Parts: sequence; structure tokens; C-alpha cells
Amino acid sequence: MTVLDTNFLIDILRDKLNTEGILDMIERPKTTTINVFELYFGAERSVKKKESISNVNLLIKSMEILEFNVPAAVKTANIHAKLKNSGKTLEIEDILIAGIVMANDEELLTRDDHFSRIPGLRCRSW
Repeated sequence: MTVLDTNFLIDILRDKLNTEGILDMIERPKTTTINVFELYFGAERSVKKKESISNVNLLIKSMEILEFNVPAAVKTANIHAKLKNSGKTLEIEDILIAGIVMANDEELLTRDDHFSRIPGLRCRSW
């Protein structure tokens, strides 16, 4: 299954070309609670706050949301420690997303190539 990263979800909200066709090919779209946080954070800072929040509400109701739970916390801690030890750390939100995706044995659909620093994380771009 496929977990949609924030950049893909933002493109959906902005009605960008390509995302609709790709979304049609995804059997059961999912995202994570961290991606939901990032969407609401952006909506809260938007000039059109009410409209943005309403659009985020509609979008997240249309997909399964993977939670940050104990297995995801354990996986995230492992990823974060390895990245810190190698000196190649990422933003904590991205590490949390990766931990949730990996704990659920999923694939991440993203344009962010920095996720490639995480060994074992399955990613693809669009």
C-alpha cells in the first residue's frame, strides 16, 4: 500500500495536474498523523485559514490515517539514532513519518529525496 507524503497531499489541495491520475491508481490511499499535523500547521498559517482548514478536513476524511503508536515509536527511535550517529539527521517530522511508514510495512510516495538516507524505507516519486 501507499502512504502519501505532505508534498503530494499539498499538490492535491492545490489541484495540481498529475496528482489526480496518480491518486486514481492508488488502491487505498493513506497518510500519517504527522502528515496531518503538517497540513493543519500550513492551514493555520494560511491567508485563507478557514478555507484551508476546511479543505484539509475533506482531504483527510478520504483516506486512512496511520497513527504514531508504540511500534512506530520504536522504529522512529531506531532510525533517529542511526541518522544521528552517522551525522546525517533529518527534520524530526520526516523521521516520524518514516517510522510510521516502516512500522506499517508501507511505501512512501514523496518528492523529497532526503528520505533516501533512511535504510530500508521504501519510497517512490511521482
